[in-house]
Amino acid sequence: MSDAKRNAELWRLLARVRGLRVERRRRTLNAAREVLHQANARVEQRREAIRSHDAQRASILQSCGHDQRAGRLWREALRWHDGRTPELHRALALAIREQSGAADGVAKASAQLQRETIGRDDAVERARRFKAALKDRD
Repeated sequence: MSDAKRNAELWRLLARVRGLRVERRRRTLNAAREVLHQANARVEQRREAIRSHDAQRASILQSCGHDQRAGRLWREALRWHDGRTPELHRALALAIREQSGAADGVAKASAQLQRETIGRDDAVERARRFKAALKDRD
């Protein structure tokens, strides 16, 4: 077997292997995008919980101004309600950090896919060149 023929087969095989690597990176990118989508949903869910919490607080505040006895109970409810506010904000901050990490994961997976795609395209082009050179020799 001639060197040119061996090189053509080698680059064809390499193109196939790199094609498989591209597919694996594409699946990784799709998985990273799904993680980002879920993280975005969690952030929006946490923000909605805070909006709902604020709306409930406004309702409790309106009830605090009633008679003395009921007002005291409503003020206690308001203190309990306000005690949950830091917990909701911590949950939002955690969700935002997860979202940021997921976005970084998508960017990394995208760069890896691009790198593998360039390698595959190079291998396919070299295989074509060697195949064309073999045909020209014959």
